[in-house]
Amino acid sequence: MRLNSHGVGASYVGSVHWAAVLQSISELRDHYEEEEEARMLATNDHALLQSSGPRLLYEPVHTTKTDLLASIPPRPVVDRMVARYFNTQGVVPSILHSGHFLQEYDKFWQDPSAMSYIWIGLLFSVMCVATLCQHSISDPTGPEIQERARLFREQTLHSLILGHYTKGGEYVLETLINYLICESFMSQDDETELWLVQGIIVQLALSQGYHRDPNNFPSIGTFSGEMRRRVWAVIVQLDLRLSSQMALPCVLKSQQYDTAEPRNLLDTDFDENTTELPSSRPETEVTPVLYSLAKGRIDKLMGLVNDLVNDTKEHPYTEIMELDRKLQEAEASLPPIFQWQPLSQSFMVAPEIVMHRILLQLAIQRLTIWLHRKYLGLPYTQACYQHSRSACVQAAIKILEFQQIVLVETQGDGLLYPARWARWMLLSSRPRAVFLLGVSILCYYIQLAKSRPDVSLDNSTGTKVHGLLRKAYPLWLHSTTVSRESRRAIDYLSLRLGLQEQEAGEPLAGSMADTPQDTDVSLGQLTWDIYDECIAEFSATAFTGGFMGQEFDSATSDSRSGLFSMSWETEDSASR
Repeated sequence: MRLNSHGVGASYVGSVHWAAVLQSISELRDHYEEEEEARMLATNDHALLQSSGPRLLYEPVHTTKTDLLASIPPRPVVDRMVARYFNTQGVVPSILHSGHFLQEYDKFWQDPSAMSYIWIGLLFSVMCVATLCQHSISDPTGPEIQERARLFREQTLHSLILGHYTKGGEYVLETLINYLICESFMSQDDETELWLVQGIIVQLALSQGYHRDPNNFPSIGTFSGEMRRRVWAVIVQLDLRLSSQMALPCVLKSQQYDTAEPRNLLDTDFDENTTELPSSRPETEVTPVLYSLAKGRIDKLMGLVNDLVNDTKEHPYTEIMELDRKLQEAEASLPPIFQWQPLSQSFMVAPEIVMHRILLQLAIQRLTIWLHRKYLGLPYTQACYQHSRSACVQAAIKILEFQQIVLVETQGDGLLYPARWARWMLLSSRPRAVFLLGVSILCYYIQLAKSRPDVSLDNSTGTKVHGLLRKAYPLWLHSTTVSRESRRAIDYLSLRLGLQEQEAGEPLAGSMADTPQDTDVSLGQLTWDIYDECIAEFSATAFTGGFMGQEFDSATSDSRSGLFSMSWETEDSASR
């Protein structure tokens, strides 16, 4: 675990967080602490001038319903945004029933002022998520789409506050979930504050009884009950995800709720008039809910593992191995469509399905590291822990292999180009923590192999890791202008392996934020001599990451002049 305390604040992360793993490397510890203290002091100097955290926590509201409605684009534009929201798999959770939403959407256009603040906020949140999806696919060089996303996010939170979201009510949770998704991908380094927003969502859900299955309440109809199950499933997964990225305990515990899983149904299978819910479709049929159900099976193990690694008492090794066995069983229980197959055997599989397989595998490999990371540093003369050491290192390698697949195959001629949204999603701020974890484990393993005679790496592992490092390091280095988190991690890599960047201000650190998805980094831009010497000296050396996410400026522009003079038709044509 790691606790940094400064005159301006303190930060804690658990022992399986990537930063805590890196701090295990002795020569990095002092370097990190000095850099972190300087950063905290600098942050404090500017804290009163600008907040980069979620706007829900800080935003004053001086907006009226008339202002909100005036900022909604023409219907043809909004129609396309709504269609994109409901047709983008992988980013958008199934918290809204498409048929029911469209009924209310039509009512909105008949009399916009009659709709509640919260419903208007829901529409803004839908437009914001849809705009981010458009951004992830097209990545235009101009700022127009980014400005629209900021506007829709701002109007979402204004609607929430004006609608007194803290009192709960219809669509509050759905709007907050969409809002959290937007904040997650528009802010770069505010893990704690996003966690707090998720805490608000959890507490509001509990206060409205979402943690109890609707069958306990005769007053809740069939349709509403199933939609509550969908919303609750997403809330549980978000709690697990954000907590795990900080390596902190989850807010929710499984024994605190009895809400059943949602059924594997299409939206057309039920509506407001349904009196008896149909049986789930077989898991061979892909519905908008199936991936969430599959992810839930892994997340159940995530909750158990997260509780274990954050427990202050020691657990016997037999308990670790029992959870390892359950994790393997959970992987085997995934629907056949989501079972991992090599790309060479997946040519006829939809790219979105392949990307979902990758996301599930990343979750599985992360849990493997969580379970076994502790045993990586114990004396290697203790043969009983060999399985844990091997599992931990191999999981880290697999994480970087999947990262490379995403980076390569989402290019213009790649197999996963139609699912290129995942490149932006995976390599943006929050989800890239899994890659940082893989990086950190391999870095720590290298330190052990260099400093301890009982630790050695075989040639095949060394060759594999060497290849991953050589392919990914240029991308890693090129991404360091994107976020502070990446900047720190590349500093660690440079210090640990003796890698050297070029002089500050050279092209390498230039235009990454403009065209992240198609930038082809030339190896000639790098000084490889020291890097190659390091690998030659230690053949199995490696750790790496390639965090190529495009950053949104965290500051929300106060000036809205000219924003609505944008050509909305530009967005229309881009989406055709």
